[in-house]
Amino acid sequence: MERRPGRKRGIWAIALLVLGIALIAGPMVFMVSRFVPVQVGSGNMLPTMAHEDILVLEKRPSEVRRGDVVAYDPSEWGLTGPFIGRVVAVGGDHIAYAQGDPTLTLNGQPLNESYVQDGDPGAGGIAFAVSVPHGRVFIMGDNRGDSADSRFHPQPHEGTLPVSAVTGVDTGIDENAPLIGVFGVSMTAGVVLLPVSIGLGIASLVVRRRTPVAPTGPVWGAVRVDGP
Repeated sequence: MERRPGRKRGIWAIALLVLGIALIAGPMVFMVSRFVPVQVGSGNMLPTMAHEDILVLEKRPSEVRRGDVVAYDPSEWGLTGPFIGRVVAVGGDHIAYAQGDPTLTLNGQPLNESYVQDGDPGAGGIAFAVSVPHGRVFIMGDNRGDSADSRFHPQPHEGTLPVSAVTGVDTGIDENAPLIGVFGVSMTAGVVLLPVSIGLGIASLVVRRRTPVAPTGPVWGAVRVDGP
């Protein structure tokens, strides 16, 4: 069976079109479904993060761990968010600070917090001692002297919030991260393939229109000429 002219170009055009769309849409769907950008709204996370820095957060994290930088909903405190802060204690932990102490204590041991502003974990001067219930977290800003965090909301649950109030966990991803680079290459390749596939499709149609198709049977009205 004779192949139609331009058929091979047409097949390549469809294949490249599908591949190009997948290379563009795949990373976009993955990023939108799993991650969300959030802007830091104040200086409460200095020096780790500055006001108006952009964080890439993982939505609906499967686990919230001590030390995670998170976005959270402060509505249980009567406030409107989201806010950004650091989880310093999780369910089952005992977190405490006494005025004059050089560090917070976590489960009776000094808590090393090299990330706090000016190396002063007790800035703000608020003493507290909280046993965090299971399923809840105690959150503080890294800039302890300028952070309206769990210390300032002792009611109704000693400043703790439910884990469900955590709306995202910082991934540490920025524009220079390898994952972003891979996605960028993928989407660039997809953008290149789309016009190539369209060009092949047009070429296939042009070839088909220009190439006459030989008849497969008798032509109506044709005169038969026999040999001598």
